[in-house]
Amino acid sequence: MLSLRSDPKLFELAQRVEYFAKEKFNMSLPEMRFFILNPMEFAALLEKNVYPTSPINIWEGKNIANKKHRIETGQESALYYEVVQTGNPSYAYLNETNSALTQASVMAHVAGHCEFSELNVLHDSDMDRTEYVMHLVRKVDLGRHQMGERRYIDYWNACESVLPFIAPNSQYNLENSIDRESTIVTNAVEPSDASESNNAPFSLVDNTLDSLLKPAAAKPFVEMEKKRERHETLSRRGYNLRAPCQDILGFLRQYAPTSQAEHAILDYLYTAHMHQDFVVRTQIMNEGWAMYWEKKIMMELFAEDSVRGAIDYAKVFSGVCYPRPYYQRNPYHLGYHMWLHIEELYQEGKMGLDYYEETDLDTKQEWKKPAEQPNPQESMRHLVKSTTDYEFLRRFLTTELIQKFHLNRLDQRTAQKLGIKNDDIIKANRQWVWLRPEPIKNEMLGFFAHFYRPRIYLIDTDFMDGGLLLMHRDDGRNLRAEWIRPTLNNFNRIWKAPVYLLSKDKLYAARANGYKESTVKGVTFEEVAERLSKQQKPFKAA
Repeated sequence: MLSLRSDPKLFELAQRVEYFAKEKFNMSLPEMRFFILNPMEFAALLEKNVYPTSPINIWEGKNIANKKHRIETGQESALYYEVVQTGNPSYAYLNETNSALTQASVMAHVAGHCEFSELNVLHDSDMDRTEYVMHLVRKVDLGRHQMGERRYIDYWNACESVLPFIAPNSQYNLENSIDRESTIVTNAVEPSDASESNNAPFSLVDNTLDSLLKPAAAKPFVEMEKKRERHETLSRRGYNLRAPCQDILGFLRQYAPTSQAEHAILDYLYTAHMHQDFVVRTQIMNEGWAMYWEKKIMMELFAEDSVRGAIDYAKVFSGVCYPRPYYQRNPYHLGYHMWLHIEELYQEGKMGLDYYEETDLDTKQEWKKPAEQPNPQESMRHLVKSTTDYEFLRRFLTTELIQKFHLNRLDQRTAQKLGIKNDDIIKANRQWVWLRPEPIKNEMLGFFAHFYRPRIYLIDTDFMDGGLLLMHRDDGRNLRAEWIRPTLNNFNRIWKAPVYLLSKDKLYAARANGYKESTVKGVTFEEVAERLSKQQKPFKAA
């Protein structure tokens, strides 16, 4: 791994990219640090989740050895378009085999990613991220010697298997689901009963009949009992579950009974993988934003002759932005063209209230009233600051754009394999089939509800005397039966107490002395959420 300064020409090109990004286009960028890697260093970097170091792990070593063989035998390409770990500073890596043209486009693309992470509502640009992960790596390696090789491997594998249960940006994350001891103390003084503030004016005349008919006040001991139960929970564990928690690994990281070495493993794996949740929730906007600014910066570099090969660049750019069907959505293609569409809307004044209130269709079609803001990029940055992919598509993806971007286009062979019916086809030729665009938007938005993964929530941390109760939110899809037992066993290893999973009318239990399945009366997710909000037990096994 070499610093960019080791190549004077490439370093000068990086300075030109940064100049246009900041001075010409007023981009908000953190410090960007570029490094040059050879193909095998690139392969190793990807296995380390785009961090320079990682703990000693048998599975990573096996994967790297296999990848090295595939690259050397020509079975796998070692050419990567761009790899960046955003943060402040951000670390970006360039393949030494790339041409100057490709290196320039990669650096311009990285600038777009860095600005998006800085501005987005989920803000994925925390300070010293890479340095902190490198610090955690040293703690894990120290803990490995303390635990011993056998225990380390077993605990590492258990933690790694539950990585899909990370959801720091979910509606039901730790912040929205758990009252910590500190938050309870700050809110210890509860407001008085609303009935006290609405008392009738004081009267000097007492009426016996009115006193008898007055509704009885709530029994004081009931309120005291609720407070006592709440504070008992806090005194035992230091937290109180007030809503279902989807960020289960984040909960285990904070509250599981772990040794110092075990906590280091949990801390590293969670920190190194938590940012993938941001990528999933913003990939279309993020990649589109990076492509949008990459092209603008590259046009400036071509204009001043810093790089050459505009035709070659156009071929690569069009290949990256090649359209795919909606279920294989290409985030580069969809995101880039969505941002171009939004830029056009701002330029023509179609984002204002006047346009939306116009009732004459002919007037709307001919509408071109530039907005007061001459620079549409500033308005586009406001969208970056306030939305994720779901809201982005919900607001701006229309049936016309679905057809324009070929999201409803399938090749004939795929359409036959999927069993597409004639009623769903609006047009076809010898090569392609075009589907009705109306249902496609809802299908794409549905992805952001579950990301093609089962939704598992933590709903009770004291189930059957200290057990952890998880719930599978029923959305019509079944869990893979053969994965339930090993996953619960791994949770049991981390929690060091029984772990239960409620899925429809089945209750699965994993304990140190065995595994059990039983049939129970199911409960809906909405009922569980309501009971937790009332400080009630969400589920009781018969």
